[in-house]
Amino acid sequence: MNVGRKSDAGAVVSDKNLIERYILLQLIGEGQYGKVYKAVHRRSGVVVAMKIISKIGRKRVEIETYREEMRLLTQLEHRNIIRLIEYFETDTDIYIVLEHCKCDLSVYLKRRGGYLRMEEVRGIALQLVAALGYLHSLGVVHHDIKLPNALIGTDGRVKLCDLGLATQLTKDGKPIYVQTLKGTPLYMAPEMLRRSRYTYKADLWSLGVLLYELYVGKTPFRTNSLADLKQNIMEEDIIWPKRIPAQLKLFLNALLQKDPASRPHWRQLRRHPFLLSTETEAEAMASEAL
Repeated sequence: MNVGRKSDAGAVVSDKNLIERYILLQLIGEGQYGKVYKAVHRRSGVVVAMKIISKIGRKRVEIETYREEMRLLTQLEHRNIIRLIEYFETDTDIYIVLEHCKCDLSVYLKRRGGYLRMEEVRGIALQLVAALGYLHSLGVVHHDIKLPNALIGTDGRVKLCDLGLATQLTKDGKPIYVQTLKGTPLYMAPEMLRRSRYTYKADLWSLGVLLYELYVGKTPFRTNSLADLKQNIMEEDIIWPKRIPAQLKLFLNALLQKDPASRPHWRQLRRHPFLLSTETEAEAMASEAL
């Protein structure tokens, strides 16, 4: 069996000892994508997350999607984006080694009783805005912002992950046309559901849904029918809980505008009062000091 690792140029480099570098400790996740293990590097003792994806039965385009995600991750460096340690393949499997994190936001939300206080939502919002601002400055749209794709790192920071659906905007910055739906319907922006042209502002809608869910305990639009869900997202008004603080509501309402042109530009978003409170500025300074 040939074992290879992707270099920065994308070439396959033979190395038979890559798998043996790690000791698998326990299974921490499993799904259609494959299995995720908590593992440890034999020499350094560094704990990592190892995602193992079987190639068996997968289409070539699906395998290439994982490769594209790895190529993108090798180009990214931000404290609020998951760090790729290394990536290699065998004839039958893809191995993705990432920094180890405590849990994702969906698990964290359950542990906290199903909803978070406004100040904690604000702290998470600040970090996800930083991550998305970085991606969007590079012309990258994430496409799948949701609770399971935001992790809590061992350093306590929020880490955006799973860029398998990410799309690079055109060099001139013009909107992209959606030919196939990409993302998770519960979090998907109205313009994407309409298969209209879209920009980075599609991610801002998804961010609004995620933050709404953190505070309220559920996404703003829910139904058992996918067709009804799409219709509600595109046409229905959001129901706001009576107990939601005015400042948080203003911020979420800005993100959850059905017309993307009405959503804030990055300069406006970063200056929003919800993100510029005294508490949040203190959190940001503490985060910078870490």
